[in-house]
Amino acid sequence: MEATTKGGESKEQVKELSFSMYHWGPLLFKTKVKKEDLEALKIICKESTENWSENLAGIIDDEMKIDSGKYTKIITPYLKAYKQAYFNWYGLELKAVEITAAWVNYMKSGESNPPHIHHNCHLSSTLITEMPDEIRQEQKDWKGTGEGPAALSFFMGNPQNFHTNSFAFQAEPGDFFIFPWNLTHSVSTFKSNVVRSSVAANFMIKDNNIFEKKKENGKDKA
Repeated sequence: MEATTKGGESKEQVKELSFSMYHWGPLLFKTKVKKEDLEALKIICKESTENWSENLAGIIDDEMKIDSGKYTKIITPYLKAYKQAYFNWYGLELKAVEITAAWVNYMKSGESNPPHIHHNCHLSSTLITEMPDEIRQEQKDWKGTGEGPAALSFFMGNPQNFHTNSFAFQAEPGDFFIFPWNLTHSVSTFKSNVVRSSVAANFMIKDNNIFEKKKENGKDKA
Protein backbone atom coordinates (compact mmCIF):
# COMPACT_ATOMS: atom_id res chain seq x y z
CA MET A 1 0.00 0.00 0.00
CA GLU A 2 1.32 3.41 -1.00
CA ALA A 3 0.25 6.66 0.68
CA THR A 4 0.90 10.37 0.24
CA THR A 5 -0.46 13.27 2.27
CA LYS A 6 -0.54 16.94 1.35
CA GLY A 7 -2.82 19.90 1.86
CA GLY A 8 -5.57 18.07 3.74
CA GLU A 9 -5.77 15.24 1.22
CA SER A 10 -4.46 11.70 1.64
CA LYS A 11 -3.99 9.61 -1.48
CA GLU A 12 -3.54 5.89 -1.09
CA GLN A 13 -3.43 2.83 -3.28
CA VAL A 14 -4.35 -0.72 -2.40
CA LYS A 15 -3.30 -3.06 -5.20
CA GLU A 16 -4.82 -1.48 -8.32
CA LEU A 17 -7.44 0.61 -6.53
CA SER A 18 -6.55 4.18 -5.58
CA PHE A 19 -8.60 6.50 -3.38
CA SER A 20 -8.44 9.87 -1.61
CA MET A 21 -9.43 10.96 1.91
CA TYR A 22 -9.89 14.59 2.97
CA HIS A 23 -8.86 15.93 6.36
CA TRP A 24 -11.56 17.87 8.20
CA GLY A 25 -11.40 19.70 11.50
CA PRO A 26 -8.42 20.76 13.62
CA LEU A 27 -4.85 19.54 13.39
CA LEU A 28 -3.94 17.71 16.60
CA PHE A 29 -0.15 17.27 16.49
CA LYS A 30 1.80 14.92 18.76
CA THR A 31 5.54 14.30 18.95
CA LYS A 32 8.08 13.05 21.48
CA VAL A 33 10.57 15.38 23.16
CA LYS A 34 14.09 14.03 23.65
CA LYS A 35 15.18 13.07 27.17
CA GLU A 36 17.85 15.78 27.36
CA ASP A 37 15.36 18.45 26.30
CA LEU A 38 12.86 17.18 28.85
CA GLU A 39 15.46 17.43 31.63
CA ALA A 40 16.36 20.98 30.56
CA LEU A 41 12.69 21.89 30.66
CA LYS A 42 12.33 20.54 34.21
CA ILE A 43 15.14 22.87 35.32
CA ILE A 44 13.27 25.87 33.89
CA CYS A 45 10.14 24.76 35.75
CA LYS A 46 11.99 24.60 39.08
CA GLU A 47 13.09 28.22 38.57
CA SER A 48 9.49 29.47 38.32
CA THR A 49 8.21 31.70 41.14
CA GLU A 50 5.13 33.49 39.72
CA ASN A 51 1.77 31.80 40.26
CA TRP A 52 -0.26 31.95 37.04
CA SER A 53 -3.47 30.31 38.28
CA GLU A 54 -5.66 33.41 38.09
CA ASN A 55 -5.23 33.35 34.30
CA LEU A 56 -6.14 29.68 33.90
CA ALA A 57 -9.12 27.32 34.06
CA GLY A 58 -7.42 24.53 35.99
CA ILE A 59 -8.63 23.41 39.43
CA ILE A 60 -4.95 23.28 40.37
CA ASP A 61 -3.17 25.17 43.16
CA ASP A 62 0.29 25.30 41.64
CA GLU A 63 0.33 26.66 38.09
CA MET A 64 3.54 28.62 37.67
CA LYS A 65 4.62 30.90 34.84
CA ILE A 66 7.99 29.94 33.32
CA ASP A 67 10.57 31.80 31.22
CA SER A 68 9.14 31.91 27.69
CA GLY A 69 12.50 32.61 26.05
CA LYS A 70 14.22 29.61 27.62
CA TYR A 71 11.23 27.42 26.81
CA THR A 72 11.24 28.50 23.15
CA LYS A 73 14.91 27.60 22.73
CA ILE A 74 14.19 24.05 23.84
CA ILE A 75 11.10 23.41 21.75
CA THR A 76 12.13 25.19 18.51
CA PRO A 77 13.14 21.93 16.71
CA TYR A 78 9.72 20.49 17.50
CA LEU A 79 7.98 23.57 16.16
CA LYS A 80 9.75 22.93 12.86
CA ALA A 81 8.19 19.48 12.77
CA TYR A 82 4.81 21.06 13.53
CA LYS A 83 5.23 23.39 10.54
CA GLN A 84 5.58 20.35 8.29
CA ALA A 85 2.46 18.79 9.78
CA TYR A 86 0.65 22.12 9.34
CA PHE A 87 1.52 22.10 5.65
CA ASN A 88 0.42 18.49 5.22
CA TRP A 89 -2.89 19.12 6.96
CA TYR A 90 -3.89 22.57 5.70
CA GLY A 91 -1.79 22.91 2.55
CA LEU A 92 -0.36 26.14 3.97
CA GLU A 93 3.15 27.22 4.86
CA LEU A 94 3.50 28.35 8.47
CA LYS A 95 6.38 30.81 8.44
CA ALA A 96 6.57 32.07 12.01
CA VAL A 97 4.99 31.68 15.43
CA GLU A 98 5.63 33.67 18.59
CA ILE A 99 5.08 32.41 22.13
CA THR A 100 2.75 34.50 24.29
CA ALA A 101 2.96 32.62 27.60
CA ALA A 102 4.23 29.36 29.09
CA TRP A 103 3.54 27.78 32.47
CA VAL A 104 3.96 24.56 34.40
CA ASN A 105 1.01 22.70 35.95
CA TYR A 106 1.78 20.73 39.12
CA MET A 107 -1.37 18.62 39.44
CA LYS A 108 -1.94 16.79 42.72
CA SER A 109 -4.41 14.21 44.00
CA GLY A 110 -8.01 15.37 43.53
CA GLU A 111 -7.11 18.25 41.19
CA SER A 112 -8.14 18.44 37.54
CA ASN A 113 -8.23 20.60 34.44
CA PRO A 114 -11.88 20.85 33.33
CA PRO A 115 -12.89 21.17 29.66
CA HIS A 116 -11.62 24.52 28.39
CA ILE A 117 -10.07 26.43 25.50
CA HIS A 118 -7.33 29.07 25.44
CA HIS A 119 -7.87 32.71 24.50
CA ASN A 120 -5.70 35.50 23.04
CA CYS A 121 -3.64 33.10 20.94
CA HIS A 122 -3.83 31.01 17.77
CA LEU A 123 -2.19 27.78 18.94
CA SER A 124 -2.00 26.03 22.30
CA SER A 125 0.17 23.18 23.52
CA THR A 126 0.87 20.82 26.38
CA LEU A 127 4.03 18.85 27.13
CA ILE A 128 4.03 16.12 29.78
CA THR A 129 7.05 16.34 32.10
CA GLU A 130 6.21 13.98 35.00
CA MET A 131 3.85 10.99 35.13
CA PRO A 132 4.54 8.96 38.31
CA ASP A 133 4.23 5.19 38.29
CA GLU A 134 1.41 5.40 40.83
CA ILE A 135 -0.78 7.13 38.26
CA ARG A 136 0.14 4.60 35.59
CA GLN A 137 -0.99 1.86 37.98
CA GLU A 138 -4.28 3.69 38.54
CA GLN A 139 -4.79 3.73 34.80
CA LYS A 140 -4.08 0.00 34.55
CA ASP A 141 -6.56 -0.69 37.37
CA TRP A 142 -9.25 1.55 35.87
CA LYS A 143 -12.50 -0.37 35.25
CA GLY A 144 -14.62 2.33 33.65
CA THR A 145 -14.82 3.60 30.10
CA GLY A 146 -12.33 6.04 28.63
CA GLU A 147 -8.65 6.37 29.48
CA GLY A 148 -9.23 6.82 33.20
CA PRO A 149 -7.24 8.82 35.79
CA ALA A 150 -5.05 11.71 34.56
CA ALA A 151 -6.20 11.16 30.98
CA LEU A 152 -5.61 13.99 28.52
CA SER A 153 -8.69 14.41 26.32
CA PHE A 154 -9.50 16.49 23.23
CA PHE A 155 -13.01 16.85 21.83
CA MET A 156 -15.15 18.97 19.54
CA GLY A 157 -18.91 19.19 18.98
CA ASN A 158 -21.36 16.48 19.95
CA PRO A 159 -20.78 12.79 19.21
CA GLN A 160 -22.18 11.80 15.83
CA ASN A 161 -22.29 8.60 13.84
CA PHE A 162 -19.39 8.25 11.40
CA HIS A 163 -17.51 11.18 12.98
CA THR A 164 -14.37 11.15 15.09
CA ASN A 165 -15.19 13.77 17.72
CA SER A 166 -12.62 13.03 20.40
CA PHE A 167 -9.23 11.58 21.27
CA ALA A 168 -7.93 10.64 24.73
CA PHE A 169 -4.41 9.75 25.80
CA GLN A 170 -2.67 8.16 28.75
CA ALA A 171 0.18 10.55 28.04
CA GLU A 172 3.79 9.79 28.94
CA PRO A 173 6.69 12.12 29.86
CA GLY A 174 7.95 13.79 26.70
CA ASP A 175 4.63 13.66 24.85
CA PHE A 176 4.15 17.08 23.23
CA PHE A 177 0.81 18.15 21.74
CA ILE A 178 0.08 21.29 19.67
CA PHE A 179 -3.46 22.22 18.66
CA PRO A 180 -5.69 25.20 17.75
CA TRP A 181 -6.65 27.54 20.61
CA ASN A 182 -10.34 26.61 20.37
CA LEU A 183 -9.97 22.83 20.53
CA THR A 184 -11.59 21.86 23.84
CA HIS A 185 -9.34 19.76 26.09
CA SER A 186 -9.19 18.50 29.66
CA VAL A 187 -7.22 16.40 32.14
CA SER A 188 -9.12 14.11 34.51
CA THR A 189 -8.37 13.75 38.20
CA PHE A 190 -6.45 10.96 39.96
CA LYS A 191 -6.25 9.63 43.53
CA SER A 192 -2.57 8.83 44.16
CA ASN A 193 -0.60 11.12 46.48
CA VAL A 194 1.86 12.16 43.78
CA VAL A 195 2.35 15.05 41.35
CA ARG A 196 1.66 14.97 37.61
CA SER A 197 3.42 17.86 35.88
CA SER A 198 3.04 19.33 32.43
CA VAL A 199 4.06 22.52 30.63
CA ALA A 200 1.51 24.46 28.60
CA ALA A 201 2.24 27.27 26.15
CA ASN A 202 0.30 29.51 23.79
CA PHE A 203 1.47 30.88 20.43
CA MET A 204 0.48 33.53 17.90
CA ILE A 205 0.86 32.96 14.17
CA LYS A 206 2.90 35.95 12.96
CA ASP A 207 2.59 35.56 9.18
CA ASN A 208 -0.60 35.80 7.12
CA ASN A 209 -3.15 33.76 9.03
CA ILE A 210 -5.99 32.93 6.64
CA PHE A 211 -8.12 31.62 9.49
CA GLU A 212 -8.64 35.16 10.79
CA LYS A 213 -10.49 37.86 8.87
CA LYS A 214 -8.57 41.08 8.38
CA LYS A 215 -10.07 44.49 7.71
CA GLU A 216 -8.87 46.51 4.77
CA ASN A 217 -10.39 49.90 3.90
CA GLY A 218 -13.21 49.26 6.32
CA LYS A 219 -14.22 45.97 4.72
CA ASP A 220 -13.81 42.45 5.98
CA LYS A 221 -11.30 40.53 3.93
CA ALA A 222 -10.50 36.85 4.32
